[in-house]
Amino acid sequence: MTAVMTPCGIALTTSADGIIAPGTGLNPIWRCSDYSAAKRRHCRSKSLASVGRDACPVDYVAAPLLAAASSVIGHARWPRASETWAEPPHLWCASVGDSGDGKSPGTDMIYRHVMPEIERRMAIDFPDQLREAQAAIEIAKAKHENWKSEVRDAIKAAKAPPQPPPPVPEEPMGPRLVLSDITIEKVAMLLAHAAPKGVLMHRDELAGWLLGMTAYNDGARAFWIEAYGGRPYRVDRVKHPNPIIVPRLATGWHGGIQPERLAEVMREADDGLLSRFTWFWPEPIQFRIGDNPPTVEWAVSCFDRLRMLDMTTSANGPQPLMVPLTASAVGRLERLGKLMQDEKEFTAGLMRSAMGKARGLALRLSLVLEHLYWSAEDGYSAPPDVIEESTLLAAARFVSEYAMPMAERTYGDAACPEPERHTATLARWIAKEHPSEVNVREMQRKVRLPGLKIADNIHAACKALVETGWLGEPAPGSYQQKPRAVYPVSPRLLENLSQ
Repeated sequence: MTAVMTPCGIALTTSADGIIAPGTGLNPIWRCSDYSAAKRRHCRSKSLASVGRDACPVDYVAAPLLAAASSVIGHARWPRASETWAEPPHLWCASVGDSGDGKSPGTDMIYRHVMPEIERRMAIDFPDQLREAQAAIEIAKAKHENWKSEVRDAIKAAKAPPQPPPPVPEEPMGPRLVLSDITIEKVAMLLAHAAPKGVLMHRDELAGWLLGMTAYNDGARAFWIEAYGGRPYRVDRVKHPNPIIVPRLATGWHGGIQPERLAEVMREADDGLLSRFTWFWPEPIQFRIGDNPPTVEWAVSCFDRLRMLDMTTSANGPQPLMVPLTASAVGRLERLGKLMQDEKEFTAGLMRSAMGKARGLALRLSLVLEHLYWSAEDGYSAPPDVIEESTLLAAARFVSEYAMPMAERTYGDAACPEPERHTATLARWIAKEHPSEVNVREMQRKVRLPGLKIADNIHAACKALVETGWLGEPAPGSYQQKPRAVYPVSPRLLENLSQ
């Protein structure tokens, strides 16, 4: 048996009889083991991911969950690997899948129930604060009017004018947590004045944002590249003398994208933006209507504990509280970094960039996991003050065994020529459905796979699979009759698929 990975990410295994069968590389499994037994039992019994399991793959629940949790923690806690290396916890997650695969049901718990309630609790005192601020603003305006009058009187009396009062304060902005379609100047203002811990950016369709971000501002892409590292950022404004100073520019990101848009999105030169995303692209599951009621109150209580994590105070303003790795966890992270560094030498393009960021992703994820464990515990224990080795190991295994294979599949599919992508789509459908034949007309009218809705594309994909041994040639037509556009599926392939 010889295993071959196609450019589009399908693992094919060639047997001695020449039949090519699907291998095991098509659907990497997230295996975050190595937690303590107690934590593993607790997470299994009360996992947020179980909410959407009936309607969609658990991956589509994990993506918004991790992005949202990282944003609610925000700058209150940073993971620290050493005295010179710390990262913000914010994660960028992208759910890849066709329409109907379950991307939207996977987000319902987070965006319909949890985050709106957390935002409401964040703003519960804001009306009182706003009234006090408005009163202070009116008092300041009155003082300025009096000062102007005193200046006029002083000029008439040939006296020195009085000193101006303090400037009129700006009206405060309400706390925000989830943003969607918004300008970079508005994002910067919110991060500087209303959301010091950071925000979560969310778009149902990432392709529109990625392709149109520079339509109104040429610097938008550079801004978002910066919005991952948590470094100081300055936005100069044409119509305002004072720039916007963001002490730590970092946001979480989550959105969905359809496979057909990947090639379009990844056509630009690699500038590091796309490699900041962790890609979630599971195989679709059989649809069924779930009967498990969502544990909304429990989920909100977990996220509310994360919300109440505060930044530390200092003479320079609010600062993140650093959460260090244990010594053994540092060793685990160092081994992961060396592994990714070695594998990076044999890759190129976007995959090379993704491997370069793998160690930082593991560090960020370890802090998020450690605090998710804590938020799910009963009682009122203190927040974690270190990141344990078991948690770092779980994050490292997620990165190496899930995130990197998913990135390889995503980037490989985007780089794949369109005909090969169509062939891969048809091969996945055959591997899943086990049909005895591929009827071109039925594929057009009923199945309607992405990219395979035109007869010419379906024929081209079928002919490519004829060459691999998956399909046979259509039977010739009889006298004065055209041959039926039906490609029989290899019986040996079906036998291999059923095993």
